[in-house]
Amino acid sequence: MASATISSRLDKARAQFGAGVRLSEPFPGNPPLWIEPLDDSLRGDFAVARHWIVEHREAIEQALLTFGAIVWRGFPIASSEHFAGLLDQFEPYAQGYAGGTSDRKVVTGNVMEATRTPPEVTIPLHQEMSYMPSGPRLVAFYCREPSLTGGETVICDMRGLLEALPDPLRAKLTTHDVEYVRNMRSEAVDDWRAEAVYRHPTWQYRFETGDPATIEVLLKERGAEFERHGDGSLSFWTRVPGITTHPVTGDLLYFNQMNSQVQHPLTIGEERAAAIDAAYGTITPRAYSVRFSNGEALSEAEFMAIHGTFEARKIAFPWEAGDVMLLENRLTGHGRNPYTGPRDIQVMLIQ
Repeated sequence: MASATISSRLDKARAQFGAGVRLSEPFPGNPPLWIEPLDDSLRGDFAVARHWIVEHREAIEQALLTFGAIVWRGFPIASSEHFAGLLDQFEPYAQGYAGGTSDRKVVTGNVMEATRTPPEVTIPLHQEMSYMPSGPRLVAFYCREPSLTGGETVICDMRGLLEALPDPLRAKLTTHDVEYVRNMRSEAVDDWRAEAVYRHPTWQYRFETGDPATIEVLLKERGAEFERHGDGSLSFWTRVPGITTHPVTGDLLYFNQMNSQVQHPLTIGEERAAAIDAAYGTITPRAYSVRFSNGEALSEAEFMAIHGTFEARKIAFPWEAGDVMLLENRLTGHGRNPYTGPRDIQVMLIQ
């Protein structure tokens, strides 16, 4: 993006948001738009900060389409309740997170843990719930406590990513849908898959219910097909396009999780990847898998092409306590770097 265009979009945002805040673009031409308070009342009074968000809703929506993400730093957000209240004029994602791939539990109201994925694991860049026929429009993050080292919620501008992939891979994504498969064991059967290294959850734990009828309703609402097995385990799957056209901007975008639904050494580590390969082989259904709708799995070369493209576009900045980040889910991917020490990042999904 030319510097004049970068300056132009920042100047327009400054005109829309007005005085009282400092706007900057720490990664020129990329997300996010950075907003910091200048007024003492914005820095110290939560009610004033929330009112400011309400007053500037139109500017926020425009900035999300232009920049793909916004970070608020220095605002008085000191608790999960503040996080929820700051964005309570946005409509929560109606279907919630039931059937999602990450292990996360509710903190309060619509606020959830970001993930319980172990700290040594890299969470690849992805778009939230792009494995579902419909997903959240926006994803909000709140840093209650940053990690000692690492732990950045990395982001990536998705515009132009599809065009950056090799032609044959781009043609595949355009021609074929993507099929995501989840296999969950039953808590009534205690077998080797319960070992922590495999992270193979039970459906009772992940859906927080022991009622099969409730789960069937949830899966049908989410457009998933499913099958129950004789040992009490559950399989369900969705088949959705790997690209999408943005409903407002018209951009044709990469929109799938083919790279993040593979147990690859680059993300889960060589030792764990080897253990999973040895235990499951090519016959036993893994906790999750992904393939093209023609039955082909992502090849190593295709995985590396996607991984390399994401890596070249990845943006990382250290969290500070009280930070809030709002992402436009189609336009901006997100992931997580490994970390050490405690870390408390929370999330809300928005319609």
